[in-house]
Amino acid sequence: MRRKEFLRLVGGGLAGATLAGFAGKIAGESSGQGREASSWVERDAINPPEKGQAERVSDSPDSKAPRYQELGKTGLRVSTIGFGVSRTMEPALVLAVLGAGINFMDTGRSYFRGQNEVMVGRAVGARRKEVIIQSKLRVNLTGEQLKSREDINRALKQMEDSLAASLRALNTDYIDIMLIHGAEEASIIHHPEIMKFFEEKKKEGAIRAHGFSTHLNQVELVRAENGAGFYDVIMTTYNHKGAYVHMNTGRKSSWDQDALERELRQARERGVGLVAMKTCSGGPYATSAEVRPSYAGALRWIMQRNVVHTMAVAMASHEQIRENLRAWD
Repeated sequence: MRRKEFLRLVGGGLAGATLAGFAGKIAGESSGQGREASSWVERDAINPPEKGQAERVSDSPDSKAPRYQELGKTGLRVSTIGFGVSRTMEPALVLAVLGAGINFMDTGRSYFRGQNEVMVGRAVGARRKEVIIQSKLRVNLTGEQLKSREDINRALKQMEDSLAASLRALNTDYIDIMLIHGAEEASIIHHPEIMKFFEEKKKEGAIRAHGFSTHLNQVELVRAENGAGFYDVIMTTYNHKGAYVHMNTGRKSSWDQDALERELRQARERGVGLVAMKTCSGGPYATSAEVRPSYAGALRWIMQRNVVHTMAVAMASHEQIRENLRAWD
């Protein structure tokens, strides 16, 4: 079923707050990228749940999904559906998801050249303590450059500057979760100097938890982290197809679903907080033969698997918010 066809079938409304003036200002700051991104969203899904897993919701399509749970041992309580803010510059959507009970928001320093963080910070405003904000920074190193003290120092300086810029943009004294953006090599994320940087920032109170996101080599990276036991949070691609095609860049990625779930479950048992992304890039999903495939079904599949704690779901319209919230029904 096409997304538009599904949206025609579903009804209901969500009162979304509007900040038209600010939205226009942000759209201007980002040279129109906000409107372009608002028309686009990635979607995905996954498989039937296994029985006997602790905290797993029932595999009945009529069961209610849990709305909140602890993000591993981070001490952060997150909504099981989160907002991937990277594809929109509309503050009204931030307020709409907050009003709907979503408290986990994922952004990043590189989105809209830093303006995505600015928008999130302004939209959240005085409600900062109600929101768990996850952002990301780049570690601009290759495996070969790890041999160079000069390159390591350069990367650490860039990380320091990026974190400081994120704090300013979000207008906050701390960021709940800071991730390495798009990790691909275990040798980089587990380099002593990189880990020391994150541990120091955590001790300083600039961040409450650290981790990495990954679009490639997912199984290998999670396995490496299970061995190292350092990071608090892992964000990985995860959907019912075990694959996705990036709708902007055309980049493809796939993974061994069974192997990834094994490693993620081990990480979860260790207390690592787990966040899924590309959750709708596998298309609509039906939890049983009696129901229509839908994107809400795709998200419900993820919650029924009980592998991850939350997910960063890209939503670029009030219609998409309404649709995705049905995963909680």
